[in-house]
Parts: sequence; C-alpha cells; structure tokens
Amino acid sequence: MDGAASIFQQNPVTGTIIWNSPGTVGEYNIAFEVQEWRRTQFGRRRIGTVIRDMQINVKGTTNQRPILTIPPDICVVAGTLVTGNVTATDADRNPVRITANSGILPPATFTQTSFGPPTAAGTFRWTPDCNNIAAQPTRVSFTAEDQPTGNNPVLIDQRVWNITVIGPAPQNLQASRLGNNTVLTWDRYTCQRPGAKILIFRRENPGPSFSDPCITGIPASAGYTLIETLTYPTPPATGDLLSYVDTNNGLGLQRGKTYCYRIYVEFPLPAGGKSLASEEACVSFAGRSAVFTNVTVDATSTTAGRITVKWTRPGPINTFNAPLVYRLLRANGQSSTATFTEIARIVDRPNDTVYVDNNLDTQNRAYIYRLEFISNTTNQPGSGVVTETATAASSVRVDGTPDPQNNRIALRWTYNVPWDNSRRPATIFRRDPGAGSQFVQIATVTGTTTGGTYVDQGTTARPLVKGQTYCYYVSTNGTYSNPAIIDPLINLSQQQCVALRAIPCPPVLSIKRPNCDSLATRLFDLPATPASGPIYTNVLSWTLGATPPDCSRAIASYNIYYAPNRTDSLTFLTSVPGNQMSYLHRNLTSEAGCYAVQAVDSSGTRSVRSNVECKDDCQLFLLPNVFTPNGDGLNDTFRPKVFTPIRRTSFRVFNRWGVKIYESDKEPLIKWNGGSRAEGNSNSTVVEGVYFYQADVEFGDVNNTKRTYKGWVEISR
Repeated sequence: MDGAASIFQQNPVTGTIIWNSPGTVGEYNIAFEVQEWRRTQFGRRRIGTVIRDMQINVKGTTNQRPILTIPPDICVVAGTLVTGNVTATDADRNPVRITANSGILPPATFTQTSFGPPTAAGTFRWTPDCNNIAAQPTRVSFTAEDQPTGNNPVLIDQRVWNITVIGPAPQNLQASRLGNNTVLTWDRYTCQRPGAKILIFRRENPGPSFSDPCITGIPASAGYTLIETLTYPTPPATGDLLSYVDTNNGLGLQRGKTYCYRIYVEFPLPAGGKSLASEEACVSFAGRSAVFTNVTVDATSTTAGRITVKWTRPGPINTFNAPLVYRLLRANGQSSTATFTEIARIVDRPNDTVYVDNNLDTQNRAYIYRLEFISNTTNQPGSGVVTETATAASSVRVDGTPDPQNNRIALRWTYNVPWDNSRRPATIFRRDPGAGSQFVQIATVTGTTTGGTYVDQGTTARPLVKGQTYCYYVSTNGTYSNPAIIDPLINLSQQQCVALRAIPCPPVLSIKRPNCDSLATRLFDLPATPASGPIYTNVLSWTLGATPPDCSRAIASYNIYYAPNRTDSLTFLTSVPGNQMSYLHRNLTSEAGCYAVQAVDSSGTRSVRSNVECKDDCQLFLLPNVFTPNGDGLNDTFRPKVFTPIRRTSFRVFNRWGVKIYESDKEPLIKWNGGSRAEGNSNSTVVEGVYFYQADVEFGDVNNTKRTYKGWVEISR
C-alpha cells in the first residue's frame, strides 16, 4: 500500500517472508534458520536446525504487479463443500495467470475461468473429510502472474487462504434421570478416530448458544464444567462410547436443580483439532436436596473448640420411606476427598437439622463435614439406602503472617463450601492489644470461591505497633442464589492471633583477605604447598547494624550463606548460635567465595541479609631452580614449590641451543621427570645441566587469569 511503513519480516510458523519496499536495484541474499522440534512427554524439544538462503533480484521496470483477491479465511465442518472465487486485476491491462498450490491439490481443484483483462478469475473447490480435521488451518497459496509485453519482467502477487477444518458436532445428545443420576446418550460419532476423546461438560440451568462457526469445544465463559473425558480405544469398537452416567462422583445430583450437558470431540496429535459442541441436553430433578447452610466456628480452642453445622431438610419429606436418618460425618482439613468418620446419627427427626460439634481443636485445624440422607427404598424394614449425599462443606480457616519490615500483617483465609462466597464481601474483625475480648470491624473484602486475602496496615492515625499481638477472625457471607434456601449464609472463622515482632537488626559482615601483592614479593619465604593442593580457611566476622532504628538485638542464631564465586547464587551454608559473631569456613580448596549473614530471632523472624563480601584467590606460582630426578623419591619431579589453584599449565623446556626437548599440557602441576620428547628422541632422559622453560599458567579463579613464567632449572642426578 502506498505510504505504508517499510517492513521486512518472516512469519516464524509459516516461513512467509514479506519485503514491501526494496529501494535499490540489485541482488540481495537473505539467510534464515529452520528449526525442527519434537513433542515429548517433557514438553517441546528442538532436535535439529538447518540454515537456508534465498537470492532476491530487484530490477527497475514500469510494469505494475497484478492485484490478487481471495476469499476471507474460514472454518468449515468436515464433509462440507468449500467453494472460493479468486480474482486478479492488472493496472497495465495485461492478461493474468492464476495458480493454486497446496498439499490438498488434488483432490481439491482450482480452475481458471478467465485470464482478463480486465479481470482474471478462477474457482477453488474442495470437500474436506474427517482426515483433514486439524488444529492448524490448511493453507492454500494463490499466485497471480501477469503476462507483460516486451522485455518487462513478470511480476506476481501471492496470497494465502487459511481453511480450518473442524469436526462435526456430536448428534442427538439426550439426558434422562435415573434416581439421583443422569444418563447421557448420543449417536455414534461420524469422525470417530483412535485416540480421540469425548469431553463431557455440565452446568446448572441452560447455557448460551454458540453461533460462531469457528468456536470449537466449549468456551470457558459459557459456565460449563468438565466432568469426564472418555478416550476411544484402538481400533474403535462398534457401539463404543455412546453413553455415560453422571453420578456426581458418587454423591448423586441434587433435587430441585436442572442440569444441562454438552459434549464435543478432541482429536489426537499430531494434527489435533476439536469438533463443534453438541446441542444442549437438560434434565430436571424434582423436589429439593439436603444442603449445608452453615459450618461456623463458635469457639476457638485447642481442646474445647466448637463448630455449629446446619443443613436443610430434603423434600418433599413425605415421599421417603421411614426410618429417615441423617448421618453426619467429619474429616480434618478442607479436602472433600479426605477420610470421613461418622460423628452423629439422627433417626426419624427430619426437622432436626442442626448439630453442635464440641471438643475440637479449632485453634490449629479446619474441619470439613459430609451429610448422608438415608431412607428405605420400600415400605419393608431393612431396605434403607443412602438416598443422597450433601456436598461437603468446611469451616473457614484464617491464617496470618507478620511482615515487621513493612509494619503490617497479611491475612489469608480459605474454605471449601457448596455455596458461593464470592458474590458478597467477607468482613474482617480485629482485637487490639488491651481491648479485652472486644473485636471491631476493620475491613470488608470480596474474595473468591475458595478464599480471600487482606493486608492489615493499621491506619495513619493508629499504625500497628511492633512488639504487640493482634487477633483476627473473618465472617463470610454466602448464597446459593435460591430463595428456597436460607440467605444470607454467615459463617465465622476461628480466631487467629499474630505477633508483630520487631525485625532483627541486620548483620554487617567483614571477611579477612590476604595481601596478594605482599605474598608475591615473599614467594621464596613461603612454605611449600602440598602436592595435593593448598587448603584454605576463610575467616568471617560481623557486628549488628541499627537499621531500622527499632530493630531487635535479641538474636537466637545467624544463618550464613555462601557462593563459590561472584557469579553463583548464595545458598545456605550453616547456622551458628546468636552469641557467636564469627565463623571459620575450613578445608577449602580455593579461598575464593562470597558470603552473607542473616540474623534470626527466637520466633524465626529473619533480618534482611547482610552486605555480600567476596574474596578471590591470589595468583601465586613459584618454580624451583633445581631438581634431582634420580629415583630416590626426593625431589624427583619438577613442579611448583608454591602455587594457588591452577586449572591448566602448558609447559615447554629448551636446551641451551634453543631446541625444544619437552612439551606437555596434561598436568596442571607440570610434574616433569626430566624426560625428553624431542624429535628423534623416544622419551629418554636428558643429561645433567641447565635448561630453560616457559610455563603458561591458567589459574582456577573466576576470571581464568593467565600468566606466563619463564626461567631456568638445573637438573642434577
């Protein structure tokens, strides 16, 4: 397009290159890398690459390229005829040849019906089948090539039509009631394929319709929940996967509700792809189910805690055969898959729908409850069965985390309940120090279906005070959105007290470092380094800082962190008592390392880490002037007398006439035994005398320091 910005780009998936404004005549070469990836159980892995190049010739001409018009990208159900009209026009009124290119040609066809001018035209036809279903579109590339007169170069326009082939919707989905369960049936799928999956979704009450032909599967916004995934066997069996029974994980579906279902098919890799969703099938359950309305903490204690549990009466009650039994079960925590234990059995008192659960540890635990309603299947005694199970409901559990550095307390509460606590705000109450038993409301927060969070920073006039303990509880406000059930549903958490202790004062670290320059001038005075290498001890010491001004100096312990060099991350090394203000890091093969210290008080509150202190190895290297390779076990090899960690040494020896008689880089400590590897010499020993050497040493420090040492050595046997 005239006036458009200049671009040179390549689509990373399709490889299409677009260069819209070559400004200078000439030959251009571009190179690009093609990567090959494999999908594995650990994710995508690149397994190969190849670099290709392309030459582009840019020439001057008065000829204008043709303009190609193709249909818009579409989605089409397998088995549906696709027809597309393609046209091209040429400003110079030249004839235009249109061609199509795709892996589906044939069976697809493209027939040009007119070459112009003024308009060239052609028709594309294709009926995709089930094997063409894929997550990625099928690409059909159309090229319009003008036919100019004279010596004008041929110009083209090229465009790609994307056709996404999707699976047809499963047909004739039916839902019927069987006791407290739903039986789903549907027709055998027309594009059944080994490895394909049928996904079954459910929601309460009818959902929206999907009119967009490119919407496959079920959008998350539609409000459906995936309840089951069924996989076709290999090969598919006749009549397989035509029905499913929804038992709501064995709990049964609730009376008084309408449940609606949709299904769709997900196709296996590598092509992938999905089908359209089926039409919705709904089923209603008459009456009303027993449901929990309250699990509220009345008393917080480690041994005398109390929770009140309430539920509704199933109905109509006269439709059940006596005896009628409520069986209440309880489990620790908030998981509905926990192991439940019966705690109460209420017989032939259908209006008794409240139970007070005593002698609990509500201080440290949450509890979850399940209710089973039992009635006889007939008028005959002994035919009692679990008629329905109410969805489990837990108590609200609140926890607090002090953040003394920012002078605040973070609260987090959780619950697992069948009603909805996300539509109405929860209320947070706090008891201040010295307020006795009085709690006051400090905030309201709208949470989620599983919990909420709140950060208590006090107020500008009354900020939280370090060294004080604050107690909290949360009151949630839930609803079933059903006027037949009690509303609102108010439930209280346990009371949780949080101490806002002062932050421990941060340590100020120092480390004892060697004077490398001084050591380098005293090499001959230093003791010989053992052949096994030097052993170091790093000496750390620290004091306590005073930031922030109200930090605590009551330190229980210090955590010491270490990294072997400046580029690695610090990791925990050890912990020392709070009365110890120094540490010796012993038995190190390198004195290089970085350290930091952190103070910890008796409650486990940690200070910020100290400053990071690092030290490096000195680069020391001293070779003797004489050695005696006579096999007496003393001074038999030529090696450094003094050295710090060495990674590699390239060592060469020359006689007095400059002839190289020995060379090796296999041994960092050289360990020359006086042998010769000169030309024509088969590793014989050299004669006594003076020889000259050059040692190129790469030290073991982070910077890989390299130094060259030259000198002489006398061999005496």
